[in-house]
Amino acid sequence: MAALYDEFRPPPPPAASSLLGDLHGLKVLEVAAGTGLWSRYLIGLGANLTIVEPDDEMRTVLERRSPQIHALVGTAESLPVDDASFDVVVVSSAWHWFEQPAAANEMARVLADHGRLFVLWNGFSRDVAWVQELIELRNNDRGRGHRPRGWTATELGNGPFEQITDLSVDWSWPRTTEEMVSLFGTYSGVIMLSDEQKKVVDQRVRARLASVAVDGHVEVPMTLRGTTATRSAR
Repeated sequence: MAALYDEFRPPPPPAASSLLGDLHGLKVLEVAAGTGLWSRYLIGLGANLTIVEPDDEMRTVLERRSPQIHALVGTAESLPVDDASFDVVVVSSAWHWFEQPAAANEMARVLADHGRLFVLWNGFSRDVAWVQELIELRNNDRGRGHRPRGWTATELGNGPFEQITDLSVDWSWPRTTEEMVSLFGTYSGVIMLSDEQKKVVDQRVRARLASVAVDGHVEVPMTLRGTTATRSAR
């Protein structure tokens, strides 16, 4: 499943580089890096990158694709790195799974004074009617234990961070109908369904895309959302 996640989940949008800035010469920590979709992007921006990922299968895919990255086993609430050892910390589409305030405190611990934290979510835009219908289809198939996500890191206002700013950047993701069907197959709620139920989800996705796809291709409206913050001086 990790290989499918790496193939079909959305990559960072090109505009993310303007948010992150030039990372050359900076020590960057990515927390909950998954299979490395953002890791490869951060390397491309010049980051001296270390990642922390608790899932063995995800981390194996990352290490296979990017053996130059320093990969560690750990969690957001207990990062296996030294105090004040990173200039930048990046979290993508994972903050809502972390225990707070433990995770926010750990980000503050490992960041150098005036270091930057980026808490990001990269997903479907929510102000387009047909995309909203896809979102509702995905949400209806989630397991009961799924924790609702926000789109900002509100917890940062209660800790040693300053210059806290929310962000939102729209972008477009060219996909085929079959790639979108495969994307839905990576969602936890769909994974837990029976084979027959999965076929129903596939049919619903294809039916919803039929009115917007051209020759089996569709431009999917996407939005990168999140919060940036600066570590206050100790």
